[in-house]
Amino acid sequence: MHLPYIKISFIHTYNNGRIEGINNKIKVLSKVAYGYRNFYNFKKRMMIHFKFKSIETNLSKKMQKETRYEAAI
Repeated sequence: MHLPYIKISFIHTYNNGRIEGINNKIKVLSKVAYGYRNFYNFKKRMMIHFKFKSIETNLSKKMQKETRYEAAI
């Protein structure tokens, strides 16, 4: 039943282990980061954890300013 897939796995070395690990880290981080007020802080925390550089857009900067204004009210 699964024999052709097992044979192909010996020929090709591709697997989804790295993606599964990233997904698991994101799930754990979301459980730990339950207290974040907005998604942008959570996104920044994920970028720091995975050592990615985030690309800031004008829209995300505008949204951050709006959330800061709402938090001040």
